[in-house]
Amino acid sequence: MPLADREREVLTTIIEAYIASAAPVGSRAVSKLSSLGLSAASIRNIMADLTDTGYLEQPHTSAGRVPTAKAFRLYLDEVMRLSPLGEAQKRRIIDNLTQAGLELDDVLRQASRLLSGLSLQVSMVVAPNPSGARFKRIDFSLLNPGLVMVLLVLQGGMVRKRVIETAPDVTSDDLVTCANYLNHLFTDRTLAEVRARIVREMEEARRTLNDLCLRALTMARSAFEPERAPASAVIVDGTPNILSQPEFTDAEHMRDLMRVLEERTILLDLLDKTVNELKTVIIIGDESDQAALADLGVITAPYGTGSRTLGAIGLIGPLRMDYAKLVPVVNYTASTLTRLLDRHF
Repeated sequence: MPLADREREVLTTIIEAYIASAAPVGSRAVSKLSSLGLSAASIRNIMADLTDTGYLEQPHTSAGRVPTAKAFRLYLDEVMRLSPLGEAQKRRIIDNLTQAGLELDDVLRQASRLLSGLSLQVSMVVAPNPSGARFKRIDFSLLNPGLVMVLLVLQGGMVRKRVIETAPDVTSDDLVTCANYLNHLFTDRTLAEVRARIVREMEEARRTLNDLCLRALTMARSAFEPERAPASAVIVDGTPNILSQPEFTDAEHMRDLMRVLEERTILLDLLDKTVNELKTVIIIGDESDQAALADLGVITAPYGTGSRTLGAIGLIGPLRMDYAKLVPVVNYTASTLTRLLDRHF
């Protein structure tokens, strides 16, 4: 059943007061803060009805009430108005990401640090999955006879460096020829496609006795081997921010939270929802299907290049996060990251 206007006003007042104070909100405070002009006694009656319908709860023996996840969902969907970012904040985001350099890992780590600093919450950034990234260029540099540095550049800004062994008679000119051959062969293919094609091309090179092509493909196979690290990495910053919040003074609650932050698969699942939906997503309370996140809120937004989504960034904080201020921060950081990747990669 939809809320009456008076109930909605009381609930909105309580939510915004709770966001600011993290303390239960009493009827007297609501009477003073709201524009309804009702007495504390009348407000108490409305608060009792909101408690019965699951929008408020009474912690311990406090006379005040706190909003539930159900209340925050209604507030986010029907009441909240986003606060526009100031020019100083926009400039700080642009400058920080621009100054991070041209390697994607450095840019993403800077984005994570920036988000945690701007929000005073825990930030998360999921890096692109390398197996789905597309080949852009490969270069070889001769370090010593039989020892070659491989520089693999992927679309979207990912760069891999690897030192491999090769035949001691391979020259710098041979390496240039090998790189040209591979760049022609693999441009715009995903790493998964490249690995599969390398096997086929090596068989063909053996049949035709093309020694240089076989050498090139052998070096490429070494460079394209999957790394031991997980395919997708989550960068997390600002854990002390959330531990300083009054909601996390309970030791058991803190342990649950730390387990979530350390168990990256849970964070990947949350961020994957953004990647799949291609839009900003706010997940609150038990919407995450994770018991340890029942008292938390999550804001995530995708980033990419052109029409391709590469990854996502986000924040984790208490349920009472100031979403109106933080959603624009996440959105602008994601869009700035996308523009930066478009420009350079």
